[in-house]
Amino acid sequence: MVDHSESVPLYKQLQDKILDSIHSGILAPGDKLPTELELSETNNVSRVTVRAALDSLTSEGYLVRIPGKGTFITKEKIRKNVTETIGFSDTCKLQNKIPGAKVIKCVIEEATLPDQEHLGLKPGDKIINIERIRYADNIPVSVEYTRLPSSYSFLLQEDLNHKSLYEILRNKHKISFGISRKYIVMEYASFDVATYLNIKEGHPLLCIRSTVSSPDGQKIHRSKQLILGDRFELIV
Repeated sequence: MVDHSESVPLYKQLQDKILDSIHSGILAPGDKLPTELELSETNNVSRVTVRAALDSLTSEGYLVRIPGKGTFITKEKIRKNVTETIGFSDTCKLQNKIPGAKVIKCVIEEATLPDQEHLGLKPGDKIINIERIRYADNIPVSVEYTRLPSSYSFLLQEDLNHKSLYEILRNKHKISFGISRKYIVMEYASFDVATYLNIKEGHPLLCIRSTVSSPDGQKIHRSKQLILGDRFELIV
């Protein structure tokens, strides 16, 4: 229980108490914390105090909050080698995590100027725009935007929920991947992205932009991944 006679703020005491349990191994990665009400009653503090402590630990990457399920101790970071042309699903599987995906959008659109530049398209050409939330062990960790030439319109008929796009392209449509050019910058979560990833608007994210070609130089797709940096470890 926190000490109300201490000069240290109550939320900070509760925060440190949870951190001590994590560092000592009492709370292990993947463990579920008691509810806000239970923590409030156990520590004789208000739920506002509990929420402040949990918010701080969440922003620092120690906790993840899943709507409808609760608050959990963060599991180890996902290591992603950005020098390889490897999909999110394969990255997860290599680290014994279960990959997942939820389709936000899968439509045909007019190719933008960047699409024309990076995919070698002409004005008036169409592209396939696929937007998905990506999960690792059922935790949302990334929002993925993939744009492909209209020759890939067959993807509109595929169920891309909880499926690997690269596996579908490789195994079902015999498409090989070659060169991938990547650029990494910092971006801040919009309202929509924050909602998808269960974070606060403006939260800093890693943004990986890439253009992928086949071994013979044909452009396959351009993509943008917005990644929770406290869930990933990039290898370069």
